[in-house]
Amino acid sequence: MSTMTRNFLLFLLLISSTGLLYAQGGAYGTILGTVTDNSGAVMAKASVDVTNVATNVSKHTQTSSSGDFTVPYLTPGTYRVTVQSPGFQKSVVDKIGLEVGQEARADVSMKPGAVTESVQVEASAVALDTDSSAISQLVSQRQVEELPLNGRNFMQLMLIGAGAVTVGGEQGTMRQGEGNAVSINGGRPEGNNYTLDGLVNTDSALVTPAVILSQDAIQEFKVESGTYSSEYGFSASQINIVSKSGTNQLHGSVFEFDRNDAFDALPFATSTDYIAGVKTANPVLRQNQFGFVVGGPVYIPKVYDGRNKTFFLANYEGWRIINGARVSETVPNPALLTGDFSQETYPAGVGGLPGGPLPAYGTSDCATLIGLGYDCMPVDPTTGQAFPGNKIPSSAFTSRIGLVAVANNFWGPPTVANQPEGVTNFIKSVGFPLTTNQQTYRVDQNIGKFRRSVFH
Repeated sequence: MSTMTRNFLLFLLLISSTGLLYAQGGAYGTILGTVTDNSGAVMAKASVDVTNVATNVSKHTQTSSSGDFTVPYLTPGTYRVTVQSPGFQKSVVDKIGLEVGQEARADVSMKPGAVTESVQVEASAVALDTDSSAISQLVSQRQVEELPLNGRNFMQLMLIGAGAVTVGGEQGTMRQGEGNAVSINGGRPEGNNYTLDGLVNTDSALVTPAVILSQDAIQEFKVESGTYSSEYGFSASQINIVSKSGTNQLHGSVFEFDRNDAFDALPFATSTDYIAGVKTANPVLRQNQFGFVVGGPVYIPKVYDGRNKTFFLANYEGWRIINGARVSETVPNPALLTGDFSQETYPAGVGGLPGGPLPAYGTSDCATLIGLGYDCMPVDPTTGQAFPGNKIPSSAFTSRIGLVAVANNFWGPPTVANQPEGVTNFIKSVGFPLTTNQQTYRVDQNIGKFRRSVFH
């Protein structure tokens, strides 16, 4: 055996073993049932095949001495159960919907007859799940795909279940503009455990999802609380997320979501707008979410046909966001920073005063203005008299703080000119950019008895 062959076999052994470990999480479901004959007696050693309709991948087993069969580690989807036994007609139970973490029951009653004959029935919805004691709420693939989400964050879908509410706190959902934590059935948000394809996906610091999967890459997820399987191990509530996988059919989509402040109605004018005499405006908002998702069989013409055995899913989502705010401030007029106070005024009516040029420091009018938070005209500290022309000569500067501030743009120039002292003269919308790129790839390979799923 060559070194390359030996390494390849070792690689297959490793991914197969990893597949068994991977399947221990609650990302998979189980189909179980009991096979009986037309008299109600159990049938042992009946052949059972459970087939995923979308991928045509089958798992084979036999009924036990008590007529029971169990097929675990099945990805959520639609299944078909085929049961055969010598002397009986082949029985097919079709359209069995399997959810994440579900134990779906498919009992089969066999009828005597030729093996070539077939009895086919459709699975019916079970009103009461007698195979699991968990209290759960499923968010289906259709809900994930079709419900509108502002921000496309699946965490919002948790709130459609009974007992889930947002609460105040420092926990967020890890994306700009999203906040608050989720309490399930009165539990603390810190009591939530998040899993992704059976692996722990909980940020240990924030107790929030460590990875928020793109909405288009999620097949479904289930929230379980109260009592649930011991495989989860900790936390009061379990949020079990399953990513999509490829099928025998090639499917894909491209999406683009756009938000812009140009689409928003103008806000009501504030008192600052009225005083400054400026037009109302919305904060800057530019939000683009775009990407694609594609999945199917791995097929390379004349090289490899992966139908019924090798499947892929690729997803990309990009975010380009500028989420702004409207800033209203009072900044110094540029002339002030050079010592020129000659044009400084205060509004009429303040403190019952007539308005106009600032009164000199030390006067009674100045005392009134200072008490109301306004400034006064500076005076020469050596003489107590006003500077000539209300301009402080550069020779009187002990430092050039004002000139340095201007040179380094410590203050922006006023956006509203000729405002009196104390009136807002700087109104501007500023934006805070955020750029995010997210990619998800998944490959599923059916290797005989084992099935391996890889998630990045």
